[in-house]
Amino acid sequence: MDENEFEVKGGSIDRSLGGNFKIELKEVAQEAWQLSKSGKSEMLQGAMLVVFVVIALIWGLQAFFGVNDFTVMPVSVQITVQILLTAITAPIVATLLFLGLSRSVGIRPSLGAVLKQMFGSFLIVLLALLTAFLIDLGVKLLLLPGLYLALATGFSMMLLVEKSLTPSQAIIQSLKVFNRHWAPLSIFYVSSLILFVLGMFSFGVLYIWLLPLYFNFKGILYRELFGVKVNKTHKVDDHKGSIFHA
Repeated sequence: MDENEFEVKGGSIDRSLGGNFKIELKEVAQEAWQLSKSGKSEMLQGAMLVVFVVIALIWGLQAFFGVNDFTVMPVSVQITVQILLTAITAPIVATLLFLGLSRSVGIRPSLGAVLKQMFGSFLIVLLALLTAFLIDLGVKLLLLPGLYLALATGFSMMLLVEKSLTPSQAIIQSLKVFNRHWAPLSIFYVSSLILFVLGMFSFGVLYIWLLPLYFNFKGILYRELFGVKVNKTHKVDDHKGSIFHA
């Protein structure tokens, strides 16, 4: 397809690494809130699907393997469960990230269409397993390296999906940009964690707003930090358009 049919919305990796760009969290929050006022259902459905998968896996372990105390499972079983859980939920999480990213540039693909694309990408599962391994290794070596990797690799899945990077390239680019803007990005992640913890005290009601807000917020951050390549023919609220490349 002709390259002239595309345009880049937002920033770029070079600009983010160049030091001439500052993240304005207040402005991003305002835009994310506006996006979150409508179209909550698809993100909430995706989140519920993750919860369903986790519950189904726990039920399966109890029903077929008699596992009632997960803390005393053999290490080999624990590793197998972690791999299965990561592999199954990775495409769903990638879908939620993709929905937020798409909406940041005015495109609203359907949940079903995106899920189908994500489950068809082996690279998404490979990246999820690789980042999970690195984070787990960091936590076991020392807590702080693990926490750092959990935050710094936060854009790697979106980079793989949107820019067709390899898993290793996506992780490296995410690390580079995070290191350059670690302060505002850390504030975003810590604030999100606090809000999600507070959401527990509302019996989950607040998650109706918090989940869409989080993924829309992250989509806007990605747009401003990395830029998003879109087809010029896409229109706002386009349910057929896609920026999926992985």
